Amino acid sequence: MTTSEFQPIYQCPPIAGPVNPAAHLRWLLIDGQSQALDKDDQQLKQIELIIRFDYLVIRAPGMLRLDIPVDVLEDDEDAFEEAQLDGRSLCVVSEGQLADAWFSKLLERPVRLVKLHPDETLTV
Repeated sequence: MTTSEFQPIYQCPPIAGPVNPAAHLRWLLIDGQSQALDKDDQQLKQIELIIRFDYLVIRAPGMLRLDIPVDVLEDDEDAFEEAQLDGRSLCVVSEGQLADAWFSKLLERPVRLVKLHPDETLTV
């Protein structure tokens, strides 16, 4: 664990504090066509992220808290799919229907939370 500024979800505000480096830029928000959401979307600025007990804790006004385990790695290659970010294809896996419903309700449009394949990397 290190203390620095990290950005677990590519499009969401960074967090400060003790964070497992494996949580940095591990998640991505995509639309129904598997395209990454715009990083400058103002609605995303209302999201608050913290890491607590190896969970990514996601909060937003008017929403219940959403907890996503940080260290769970999908080992079924058939579960992975492609997502697009700035013309680049990325290998990702869905964080599930609950996470998708949470972000879709918050942003009032179909949105999915996906986790990058361990071999994929992003930069801000």
